[in-house]
Amino acid sequence: MLNLSQTLRGVSVIEIASYIPGPLCAAILAGLGATVIKIERPGGDPMRTLPPLDQTGENPLFSLLNHAKQCRQLNLRQPADQAVLRDLVQSADVLIDGLRPGALGRLGLADDVLLQANPRLLIVAIGGAPATHPRRAEALHDLNAQALSGLLVAGEPPPRVPGVHAADMVSGLMAASAVLAGLIARATTGQGGRIETSMLAAARWLNAPTLALAMAGLAADDTLSGGLACYRLYQTADGRFLAVAALETHFWQRVCTTLNRPDLIPVQYDPAAQPMLIAALATAFRQRSLAEWMAIFAPLDACVSPVLTPQEAAQDGPVSVALALEPCSTASG
Repeated sequence: MLNLSQTLRGVSVIEIASYIPGPLCAAILAGLGATVIKIERPGGDPMRTLPPLDQTGENPLFSLLNHAKQCRQLNLRQPADQAVLRDLVQSADVLIDGLRPGALGRLGLADDVLLQANPRLLIVAIGGAPATHPRRAEALHDLNAQALSGLLVAGEPPPRVPGVHAADMVSGLMAASAVLAGLIARATTGQGGRIETSMLAAARWLNAPTLALAMAGLAADDTLSGGLACYRLYQTADGRFLAVAALETHFWQRVCTTLNRPDLIPVQYDPAAQPMLIAALATAFRQRSLAEWMAIFAPLDACVSPVLTPQEAAQDGPVSVALALEPCSTASG
């Protein structure tokens, strides 16, 4: 397996961001070997103490996203601390700007000032909305971005508060991709510059299948959001759920054969048959517990999976988060 953990060795990143998008971007870069200096406001990133807290008194997600970084507290409203940042910028490769649009400029740290100090600097800004969007200046969090993207009315039952901070997480991933592309471009041009991403853009990309239909003047399609019996969640006898994603005919055949319903195989994609198919599978899956069904389906390779709780998911085999293990030590100045 290709080891990418030192790909960005020698790359220096300054992170001026709170909560999730910017810190996630920087965490990914740290996992690839970059040195990350996290600049926190006086009192620290608000997410440090956002409940729930772990035994150390910190938010667990904050710890996950930031433990591979060197953390410093600076008051960027003070000229002395602004000078500290300008000194750091001179030797940095990347600056992640997760503040409100124009905030660094109002502090005397606009792009032209930073790029004059270091023409090779890549300034990656993660905003709420794209620079050309009318909501550019609005305060947006993940829920706002998902609401504005149409994600909250996708699937069933809409709308609801999502259990995943999808806009936050994907905007961080997009920003990390932008950094990597920017580093490649800079290797050719020798010049840095500004790159912008946003939570709303990320959320809209997540909802691209539905938005594409809307842009074409077509009605929303529920094929992959519960409309097909072969791609749906089903409750088991113990109140748990199974995810059935048997889109391909051979997977569907295995599911139907296992349920002793081979008669359902020919009408897998018949629109008129979907209510009957959903009812038939719902009735069948309610006959056994989740553990019993998984014992049956585990060896069959039929795209049938348990719906795990977060606690179960955390124990479901090793998951690499591509982060180093150094603690995030906090210093002032």
